[in-house]
Amino acid sequence: MKTLNNKTVILLLASALIFAGCTKQLEIDPQQSIDAAQALTTADGVNASITGIYAKLKSARWYGRDMITHPEALADNGYATNASGRLLPESNNTSGAHFTTTIWTTGYAGINQINLAIDAVTAGIPGASAGTKNNWLGQLYFLRGLYYFDMVRVYSYIPGAVVAAQDRGGVPLVLKGFNSVDSALVFRPSRTPVNDVYDQIVKDLTAANTNLTWSTSLVNLANKAATQGLLARVNLYRKNFGEAKRWADSAIALVGSRLTTSSTFVSNWRAATHQETIFQIAYLTSAENIGVNESLQTSFTSLVTPGNPTVTGGFGDLVPSITLLNDLGITLVGGNTSANYLGVNAVVASRSDDVRNLLFEPGSSGRTGKRKIECTKFLGKNGFINLDNVPVMRVAELYLIRAECAATQGSSVFSEANAIADLKKIKSNRILNYTGSDIETADNALTGSALYEEILKQRRIEFAFEGFRFFDFKRLGRDIVKSAPNANPPVAFTDFRILPAIYQPDVDGNPNIKQNFGY
Repeated sequence: MKTLNNKTVILLLASALIFAGCTKQLEIDPQQSIDAAQALTTADGVNASITGIYAKLKSARWYGRDMITHPEALADNGYATNASGRLLPESNNTSGAHFTTTIWTTGYAGINQINLAIDAVTAGIPGASAGTKNNWLGQLYFLRGLYYFDMVRVYSYIPGAVVAAQDRGGVPLVLKGFNSVDSALVFRPSRTPVNDVYDQIVKDLTAANTNLTWSTSLVNLANKAATQGLLARVNLYRKNFGEAKRWADSAIALVGSRLTTSSTFVSNWRAATHQETIFQIAYLTSAENIGVNESLQTSFTSLVTPGNPTVTGGFGDLVPSITLLNDLGITLVGGNTSANYLGVNAVVASRSDDVRNLLFEPGSSGRTGKRKIECTKFLGKNGFINLDNVPVMRVAELYLIRAECAATQGSSVFSEANAIADLKKIKSNRILNYTGSDIETADNALTGSALYEEILKQRRIEFAFEGFRFFDFKRLGRDIVKSAPNANPPVAFTDFRILPAIYQPDVDGNPNIKQNFGY
């Protein structure tokens, strides 16, 4: 038991070392590592530590791949081509194929590093101005809120959508740092109740909002607009619709008119940073390239450049399902049937006037022999194949959060007129000739469940292959139904596979932590 627990402690303590590879963007002199007790006594040390915390989010197990690919594969957006075998178990919802326990171990390593840095900055760093201190604390509280939000939505049920008989709680809240094995060994937390974890996330983000500022140059870092947007998302998840709307309102007012139009939406996905981005995970050097096996580009497309299926690059492991093609308004030659989808090279017969479907096109046949429609949102935008900045939040989400809050029956901010206004805001910026069209006329007449479902459909279309879909099913307590050619039975919300296993050594080494049901 003690050996297993020591493994966990070592992972935590590893985060107290600051590696040279994480300091490049801060131009700090390279060195092998710095002991935590020394590293966090200087401004350069704090900056390097914060850079290292961002760097953990770049891994393939976090925003580098899994937090984007898995919500598409586990839900109904993605179909696994078996080009490389990757993402096939997740697409089939195979028991044990889910978010890996690396999110748990990486998350707590990052949180420990955050806690140590908060303690050091609060105690005082020689020569640091009040503004610098506030900025450090703002970034650290934002990052801790983001880490905990991602971890609790992965490993636990979401407030208001809980299978009580299977609920083992949230994730352990650790709000103090450990820089020695001995101190960590005696700390054996239990899993904090889900609502309490969300309360702490809101507390951290509220503190971050007080300390941070906003400008368009800050999208690679924690900033005030991203903090307010994340507060809107967190409150939507916990079904506090009044607070979700309040923070969405505030963030929209802060960032101004950043919503792209039907004429600029696609071109913005070809730029390194999308205009709508208010926070992204930035990959700044070719050394950060995840490569041809697991990058987002290779996961979603075999193409190297748009419109050129003669050159094969990646694998295109996960492609849009038939139902997603239908919602996107893409019709294949021969029809959107299972036999046609699997049996022939994909050729687009027609597209609706929704420009979002232009980011989905036939790929190469070099990997599987049969071309499929593939997602090209990630296409080496940073100047190298397989190297893309990853948007974590775009301004479009704020409008759709606000629309969902207003369309939810029983919400404190229920207003179908407001919901329709935000729905139309998105559609008018995405659909050619929308104003005055039959589509707008139909939208004006929406009410009740039809309005609510249309907003959820727009979330599906807007954020397809950006890592939203599974979590939308999960927070709404809905079964996952996958249509042909993925013939697997539906995954009921009560199925234990909705949650992944947590890190087994922490279960073995700490009797206060209970494994998720079914594992």
